[in-house]
Amino acid sequence: MSTVLIVLPTLTLGGAERHSVLLATALDPTRWRASVLAFADGPLRAELEAAGVPVRVRPLPGGARGVRAAAAEIRATVGDVQPDLVSGHGVLVEAGLRLALRGRPVPNITWKHTYGHIGHRGLREKLFERVTGGAVSRYGAVCHTQVRYLTDELGLPPQKVSVVPNAVPVPARAAPLPAGPPTVLMVAAMRADKDHALVLRSWPAVLDRHPDARLRLAGDGPCRGDLERLAADLGIEASVEFLGVRDDGGALLDEAHLLVLASYAVECFPYAALEAMAAGRGVVSTSVGGLPELVDDGVTGRLIPPHDGQALTRALLEGLADATGGAPRWGAAGRQRARQVFALDAWSERVADLFDSVAFEGRARTSASPFERTPA
Repeated sequence: MSTVLIVLPTLTLGGAERHSVLLATALDPTRWRASVLAFADGPLRAELEAAGVPVRVRPLPGGARGVRAAAAEIRATVGDVQPDLVSGHGVLVEAGLRLALRGRPVPNITWKHTYGHIGHRGLREKLFERVTGGAVSRYGAVCHTQVRYLTDELGLPPQKVSVVPNAVPVPARAAPLPAGPPTVLMVAAMRADKDHALVLRSWPAVLDRHPDARLRLAGDGPCRGDLERLAADLGIEASVEFLGVRDDGGALLDEAHLLVLASYAVECFPYAALEAMAAGRGVVSTSVGGLPELVDDGVTGRLIPPHDGQALTRALLEGLADATGGAPRWGAAGRQRARQVFALDAWSERVADLFDSVAFEGRARTSASPFERTPA
């Protein structure tokens, strides 16, 4: 049995954090045992500890001191845990990890969860990878579409990129569709690129057909105030719920007929869509990033062009007609697709095989243990 140290910036709720928790809890324990180091606490800690995963939380100072402190914590934890592999994601973790492992031939994998950046961040990441990427043993991609961005835009070496598409557990039974008013759920951070505004502007046309329909927005962020004012200006505030950050996504899906995502950039392979499919709910989404790999257009949901309010309205009405018409197709097909294509057990095997490969290549590069070659 081998040991992987999983380093993540925070244990708060988020897609990349959910991925790390699944790495720690879903791998075959006869092959890989996980230990977790995080730099901020959050609700995911309880899930890890309930699964018997050792967790260390080490808060960091802000600014440049945070990177040096992260590196020191990673070095200390590597010395204690003596992992066969280190896995991490996020700019702070990646910088700290590469600084910590400088001169230490510890195999490592950096997971990328983005399909682009808004503004200057893409250039920053490209320069960061150009300067420090030589320390990375392997990059993990979470969908096939992402590879072109990683290699063409960020300049990562193609031979260092391995793809393991995201997966989620599929419940033995899906909750029946609710008997109440038609309900659409959106789970996304309230940033401009998620385009909640497009959904709100499309909602009056949905209300024309379904006057009792509800739109539930789970998430928070810098655009929330503007979105609340937009809902009021459109006169739809009575039918729109701003739920804030929630940790009961499964319950929210059970109460919904349909999931909607409207991102116009940087969306990769969102767990929100995967979890909706696993729960037997149809998905309406913009056709960006890895979503065309995930949503089978017209079968498990509907893909639309970004920024296209009319197409979004048509898709929402189509999805609600499917979910409330007595013979729903999208949700059943999505659940079957999640079980067949994105099954968690198959994902865990692929991740374990990837970890084996990276660790083996690391051992092949040095005949001695990294802890024998370099003092902890």
